[in-house]
Amino acid sequence: MTTEKIEACMTQLHMWPENGHIVIGVSGGADSVCLLAVLARLGAGHGLTLTAVHVDHGIRPESGADAQFVRALCERLGVPLVLVKEDVEALAKREKISCEEAGRRVRYRAFVKELRARCGADAVRGCVAVAHNRDDRAETLLFHLLRGTGLEGMGSIRPVRRTADGIRIIRPLLFTGREEIEAFLKDAGLGWRTDGTNARDLYTRNKIRNRILPYAEREISAGAKVHLAQEAALLEQAARFVRAQAAEALKRCAAAEPGGPQERGKAPGRGGDAAAVPDIRETVSAGKGELRLNAGAFLREDPFLQDQMLYLLLEELGKGRDLTAAHIRQVRHLFAPECLSGRRVELPVCGIRAVREFGTVCIGTAEEEADRREQPLYPLRSGSSFVPGLGEVSVRFLPGPAAGGGGEAENRSFFKNIPQKTYTKWLSYDKMALNFPETGFRTRRAGDYLTVDDALHKKSLKRYMIEERIPAKKRDGMVFLADGAHVVWLPGHRISAAYRVTAQTAAVLEITVVPAGTDGTKEEDRKNV
Repeated sequence: MTTEKIEACMTQLHMWPENGHIVIGVSGGADSVCLLAVLARLGAGHGLTLTAVHVDHGIRPESGADAQFVRALCERLGVPLVLVKEDVEALAKREKISCEEAGRRVRYRAFVKELRARCGADAVRGCVAVAHNRDDRAETLLFHLLRGTGLEGMGSIRPVRRTADGIRIIRPLLFTGREEIEAFLKDAGLGWRTDGTNARDLYTRNKIRNRILPYAEREISAGAKVHLAQEAALLEQAARFVRAQAAEALKRCAAAEPGGPQERGKAPGRGGDAAAVPDIRETVSAGKGELRLNAGAFLREDPFLQDQMLYLLLEELGKGRDLTAAHIRQVRHLFAPECLSGRRVELPVCGIRAVREFGTVCIGTAEEEADRREQPLYPLRSGSSFVPGLGEVSVRFLPGPAAGGGGEAENRSFFKNIPQKTYTKWLSYDKMALNFPETGFRTRRAGDYLTVDDALHKKSLKRYMIEERIPAKKRDGMVFLADGAHVVWLPGHRISAAYRVTAQTAAVLEITVVPAGTDGTKEEDRKNV
């Protein structure tokens, strides 16, 4: 019955690989021996080719005997075997993880390596089969619930999943109990190896298997393990449904880049243009590595769905690494109406960064930051020169109103001639003279400020950039004219009130900037002159 049951399960859940090759993880225990035997029986009828992989962890003294058992079994069943020997304890110490986790990583690396060796570029159309059974699913559900988990964790072990690099993992025994498996092996005349550590309460899972589940079966319900596995299957279906709803909600909440139609209030619907936003996996695999969400549209979604949206996005961006409910709460806070632009959350353990930028939250991979060392000060030069990060800068000095001693009519004429252009400014050079060694073009530093009115009230450059809705990721790269910590002119924006030309100005500084690229010339082709 077990062979037919597993065959039906594999058909129903579309487990058969497109290219017909399956790599089977075989430890020598009852579950993996059953899996190997069943697939060997089904192989010819389904056009399968099989490879067995056994990993000798070297942890137990009898591990060598386990390897020999698996070798003899594979010869008997006519399945090619690959033996891999690894020092799992050394790996665990080196990577500061448990032996259990180190063993899991070694096994999956070995499985995937063999699949690629057998199938090459076609590996994603093959699959890796592992021997988790129905009892394992029940144990895992309890394990996750007792430690704390979300909906995905309550789904326990999935029958089919894909790794981040596209390899398909299948679990044909997931609906078969351990008692059925052992009965099948006895009828087939097949033995198996028993891991003595499974009987000892060394790991949490062993305690669940040896203490909690037997008590539940004996004192609460004789079908406790079956019922828990059934609940896990139902929760896995619910998680899959919620995941699809969260993906659609992410599309509804997707925001345009700053300055795009959404920013100008022309976006349709509750959030962004859903048709313009690809699937989350497509967004990440395309190398974009980030998604912008409209904060208002996000907050209009159901609170439960909000968490699921963030879980899905963070899981995809961070490849599911060490994601917890605390991470979700940290990022969710950025959507609060009172959250200030520029506030950010760094999740180094997941490799993710989230930043509030006015009405949107940008969530992306925390790739290594570009070199943010302070740009050297480029001093003012009379004539023309090229300033990296800014463009071609032309500087000339003109006499101011106080230099010629002209009358009131002449002064009025002078002020009418002050250019009102975005990239050409007249500034009072008199105000800079005392600090000239510190006057030039650079990127921002802590303590930079502007004067914003005739009373010379100060405002920090950071505050000004926030109010001007300059995206946080652009601020560090902006080049401007500074006199010490005083920002004289932020090209494309404003000059400080303290440097305006007045009737008392004796020397005027005229500066014209041609931003890099606006004249058709690439910045890397420009040279200082």
